[in-house]
Amino acid sequence: MLRIVGSAAMLALLVWRLPDFDVSELVPEWSTTVALWLVASALTMLVAFALQTVRWSQVLTALGHHIEFRTLLNQFLAGQFVSNVLPTAFGGDVVRIARSSRIIGDRPAAFASIALERLTGWLVLPLISFTALAAVPEFRALGGVTVTAIAINGVTLAALLAILFVAASQRWTQAALTATGWRAWLASVHLGINAMRRSPGAIGRTVAAGVAFQVTQCLAVYFVARALDIGVITVWAVFAFFPPTAISQNLPVGFGGLGVREAGFVVFFGALGAVEERAIALGLITYLITVLTSALGAPSFAFGGWRTTLAADVATAAERS
Repeated sequence: MLRIVGSAAMLALLVWRLPDFDVSELVPEWSTTVALWLVASALTMLVAFALQTVRWSQVLTALGHHIEFRTLLNQFLAGQFVSNVLPTAFGGDVVRIARSSRIIGDRPAAFASIALERLTGWLVLPLISFTALAAVPEFRALGGVTVTAIAINGVTLAALLAILFVAASQRWTQAALTATGWRAWLASVHLGINAMRRSPGAIGRTVAAGVAFQVTQCLAVYFVARALDIGVITVWAVFAFFPPTAISQNLPVGFGGLGVREAGFVVFFGALGAVEERAIALGLITYLITVLTSALGAPSFAFGGWRTTLAADVATAAERS
């Protein structure tokens, strides 16, 4: 409830701070073209979900476990439904850990696969943003906006390196079996690091899948911008400024990133000349598309539990035979 109230407060503050706010600018003039762009965005978001599942699969493989892609995708969609539709931030990860651990019979490895998969985004998002900032000189001349994007990217990479440095210590090996809370999370990252050391090729495959996922997600945002006819938001602009916004919206200060995402779009895309109301609409419609596509995971969440149990029984029988 506090997160929901926080998001509502941030949106209200954002609207209050804008001069001459026009509600009608939030809704695009409906047409076949607008509908097609929105459908394209939704389909692209679904492709992004599939690519994120591929990334998860690569991490599991590095940890020595294999789950059929269809089963893994069902588990991922169930997690998306819990995280994006229900009022919870990390409940989807809990669902994925619980169900995948039942199949592979290794809860620490299941925990490690989610932790490492998430950390991949801490590397990929800043790299995509830095690449776009380097490619387009205009983006490097926006003063405080450019500095903000670079700072968010830099702090994220620094935090990633710090976590990997701490988690690489061998003292976390035994902790993976007994630790709780944040120590369990670091211990799971340690398991993932050891697995990647044993399978160097898995690092490249995981990062490649992560790049494909994040690029596809950026394209989904760009298609919404096209639906809203925000011409100043080019695909390169999305590559440059959506990653730092995505990083910020994952902070536990709101519900589903509401308020944070819209403020980020106003700051970053407003500096490029986007109308503030349209920048807010871009954030809200992107969130709505994420919720609608995530809602497709409702059947997987409701009925996927018995399939997971069946898959676990089959895997156990196969090992015994």
